[in-house]
Amino acid sequence: MSWHDRVGDGTCEFRGVTLFLERGSIAPGRRVQVHEYPLRDEPYAEDLGRKAREWQVTAYLLGDDYDIERNRLADALEIPGAAEMRHSYYGTHRVVVIDSRITESTREGGMARVTFTAVRADDEPRYPTAVADTQQVVQAEAEASRLAILEEFENAFDMVGLAADRVAAVEGAVLEALADVQGLVGDVTNTVARLIRSPAELGAAILSAIGQVRDMLGEPARALGVYRAMATAARRRDVSNTAPAQLRQQVAAQNAAVALVSRGAAIEGAVTAAQAEYDNRPVAVEALEDVHGMLTAQVAGPLPPLPRTTQRLVALRGATVQDIRRRGTALPELTQYTPNRRMPALVIAHRLYGNALRDADIISRNRVRHPGSVPAETLEVLSE
Repeated sequence: MSWHDRVGDGTCEFRGVTLFLERGSIAPGRRVQVHEYPLRDEPYAEDLGRKAREWQVTAYLLGDDYDIERNRLADALEIPGAAEMRHSYYGTHRVVVIDSRITESTREGGMARVTFTAVRADDEPRYPTAVADTQQVVQAEAEASRLAILEEFENAFDMVGLAADRVAAVEGAVLEALADVQGLVGDVTNTVARLIRSPAELGAAILSAIGQVRDMLGEPARALGVYRAMATAARRRDVSNTAPAQLRQQVAAQNAAVALVSRGAAIEGAVTAAQAEYDNRPVAVEALEDVHGMLTAQVAGPLPPLPRTTQRLVALRGATVQDIRRRGTALPELTQYTPNRRMPALVIAHRLYGNALRDADIISRNRVRHPGSVPAETLEVLSE
């Protein structure tokens, strides 16, 4: 096949108008920014990508109806947006015409000369897209949930008029619920004893102590485990309606305190999960299940909250689920790999990922004692 066969009829068709080609030119190349610096002889050329590919088309309209075709072409060139151009030399592409001219003369009757410049526009427009900061949404919902459970606690925790022994019983219930916190953030006994007749300050101090667990432990997985234990350990104390008023008041205060600790732990668990960075999908799914279970237990557990508090906790649950699902979708799975012989972790990482620098993950994930000689045993590795 010769060049003449490949070129074909030597025409250009644009928006249904056929032009007879006289000549054509193309302006390929790269966009380059040359940086010249003081006191340096050699410049630096920065490649910014391929230039917009332009075609210069020179053609003509010919025939008894050339004037009709001329008017059609003029209308076609004024239509906004990209259109398909079929060019015998350059193929078929979507283009935008950025400059054009139609020329006629009485010396060349029955013909109009056409020149225009077309820019290739095969790519689709890429507009900025708004993406919700799901981690920030979790933070906002967590703060709203804290305010809701604190307000409910203040309204339910009434210690006025209770005898000293009943106050001690309530204090004991609070400290029992805070046992895990006590062992991590230090002594909270004095704080509870000092603020027990001030519901607002006591509630804020309890939530503050619970929030410190995440900072004290440092590891999100450990903190999440502590919060899960606290959130699911709530036990409702029942009392008969015929019991003495002070006993009923004491039990109500105990239940309010236990509920505050349980709900506070669930909220901080959600925040911990949203702040954590995950390297594989199973870990993210496990965190998601933990948070979903904790918050669901608060809504449907033995100490059901008021409707407003329930609404806030449900919103927090939804925000956390959305955040972890969004971030976990692109994460790799865990899989197993067994080397056929002893070899360095660097070699294994290069074989699996084409990147020897990822050996640290293999070493830490499998607790490899000698990175230079990994035994031929089954290893837990990332799928990609």
